[in-house]
Amino acid sequence: MINRVIIVLLLGIIISCVKEDDADYDLAPTVLLISLDGFRWDYRSKADTPNLDFLAENGVSSESFIPVFPSKTFPNHLSIVTGYYPENHGIISNNMYDPEWDAEYYIGENSNPVKEGRWYEAEPIWVTAENQGKVTGTYFWPGSEAEINGKRPTYYGEYDGDISNEDRIQKILDWIDLPKLNRPVFMTLYLSDADSWGHQYGPDAMEMSSIIKELDDDIGILKKGLVERGILDHINIIVTSDHGMTGLSRDRVIFLDDYINLNNVKIIEWSPVAMILPDDEFLDSIYNALNGVHPQMSVYRKENIPERLHFNNHRRIPPIICIAEDGWSISDHDYYNNHPYSFTGGEHGYDPINKSMHGVFIASGPALKDNFTLGSFSNIHTYELMASILSLESVENDASFDSISVMLE
Repeated sequence: MINRVIIVLLLGIIISCVKEDDADYDLAPTVLLISLDGFRWDYRSKADTPNLDFLAENGVSSESFIPVFPSKTFPNHLSIVTGYYPENHGIISNNMYDPEWDAEYYIGENSNPVKEGRWYEAEPIWVTAENQGKVTGTYFWPGSEAEINGKRPTYYGEYDGDISNEDRIQKILDWIDLPKLNRPVFMTLYLSDADSWGHQYGPDAMEMSSIIKELDDDIGILKKGLVERGILDHINIIVTSDHGMTGLSRDRVIFLDDYINLNNVKIIEWSPVAMILPDDEFLDSIYNALNGVHPQMSVYRKENIPERLHFNNHRRIPPIICIAEDGWSISDHDYYNNHPYSFTGGEHGYDPINKSMHGVFIASGPALKDNFTLGSFSNIHTYELMASILSLESVENDASFDSISVMLE
């Protein structure tokens, strides 16, 4: 009887060890890149966020995460995964016009240009990884629906805003459960709620605390799934956001039609950065009519945009750029009058010199230091961080490994 008990106990120990060995999944160095779209740098102070706090306390966090200009969704997501400024990766805004092709790019779930690889002029890290023999998966990430340089992620999904955050997280866990040879070592997860609520209510509204808490709960669901698999300490989780958010008011609107004839221009983007393509004969007169006309709007010819914005070296950048001050909007009277609920809530896209545009950066995993805080840094350097963790040979980019090396073990 005693021998039988000993045998049972030994079998239990053996089975437990086997499960533990299985649970670590024999993971190769792995990166899970998460985007909390529109999650401003200070949102963690507006609600209880124990799961994000756990990652920060057991990893690295920065004071803030500085977006590229313009602080819009698609340019910044592409900068994070390419290490390039928009003037070099080609996605200069959410909406743009290519004069060489006479073609327009626009975002949205039914956008065909978003899926056309010709618009993307830099190699995202999932392409770099695939080219170097690694498996990748994106669920979701702007640009990942397109075939870029002849490659797509091994696994990817076309964006569907109706898919719940829980189902998106489960997809990541399903990929992790794949056999080792089929399992992605680079994955992305995209959650957009903070952006949607920020636009609707504004970043300082009471309603924001509930969605911040819900997003933290989503991170908790992911964390629970990783703990159950025994791999929380074996995967490098990088939580980012593409931009912040600032509050708007219908009392802070600049009307372009007060100063120019809109029939003489094509407005590629409106607010808070108006991208203006004038008819050739009106270029000088349009610029002269707008320059200095409003104290809350800076106006530049393309070639004179401040160097720190890295925004004058691409044919898709139009000849005239108007940049509203933080919290101000650019419009025309017809749109303003016909959209009574516009110019309330929140907006982004402003000059990244405004801290309201900064996002969040938290990273935790075996390649990263514990409980380490660093100052604000540009999001382009995330590319070099991920390439280092994955032992990838980086392709050419604008980022600097020296800017992120301090956070590595």
